[in-house]
Amino acid sequence: MHVVIHLPDAFYSAIASTFAETFQAVNEIRGEEVVTFEFVSSASRARSKSGILYPTRRRPSRKMDVLVLLTGITTNVSESIHELKKQSEQAKPLVLLARRQGAVLATTCGASYILADLGLLNGKNATISWWLKKEAESQFPLVKWQPKRILVRDGPFYTSGAAFAGLELISSLLRDLGFEKEERQVRKQMVLPPARESQDPYEIPALLGATSFEKRLRRLAQSNLTELSVPFLAGALHMTPRTLARRFHDELKLSPGKWIQEQRVGAARTLLESTSLSVSEICYRIGYEDSASFGRLFRKTTGMTPGEFRRELRTPGM
Repeated sequence: MHVVIHLPDAFYSAIASTFAETFQAVNEIRGEEVVTFEFVSSASRARSKSGILYPTRRRPSRKMDVLVLLTGITTNVSESIHELKKQSEQAKPLVLLARRQGAVLATTCGASYILADLGLLNGKNATISWWLKKEAESQFPLVKWQPKRILVRDGPFYTSGAAFAGLELISSLLRDLGFEKEERQVRKQMVLPPARESQDPYEIPALLGATSFEKRLRRLAQSNLTELSVPFLAGALHMTPRTLARRFHDELKLSPGKWIQEQRVGAARTLLESTSLSVSEICYRIGYEDSASFGRLFRKTTGMTPGEFRRELRTPGM
């Protein structure tokens, strides 16, 4: 199996090195070179975000079985989109060559934007770095975005979330390509963390951006969480419930009821991470009386139970 790892102008060296070292470990376990890999870039020596230089080729030396697209975007959405558009143009010839050769295409961080920009994800399920989800959904409505997920596979396309979601990507590729036994051993040798499924615990709501309308709504939610309802919001904003629903649809693409649920789940996430309050107490504080129904809603929204969420992000010593 031959793997090509595409390095753009800036990328996370930790992820690039982890790919390389994992493949080397597989070869050592097998006692033979079953996985070959090389770095390809438009530059003869690609520089990572931390300044580390990687020797690269301009084109693959042989037929690709897997093409991995790396990136190194920041949480500044406008800067990230500008960088990804540039990377899309740079990577386009290589991606199209990989498609002609029947290779698997895998992306880390925001690199799924590149595949979407080239029209390859239309009608496909995919994920992306959590802070780019609104932009991705707006620009590429034909893609079935699942931005809460760490990793999504749809046919020959693997897309993963923010930077270190690349760990799940590496493991999934190895298992699916016939190296399940070696993947288990590498995971033990390199002390890789247990596989994760959701990006939701890692979201920082303040970085997701908001319209002026949504900012007004959030201020109301912060001080009136237990009172939130459609009549309450309509009255506070001096609108009829019908006008409120239309405004929600036009600006936020969801219903007022769904938005209220999201605010309560978001508040619960903060309390689960930053306090030792019981789930029942948190349920009461965010405006729910039935902890069982809240637990079902929380799991449906985040992909995990409140207890699992707390264990994922709990601050040591709390």
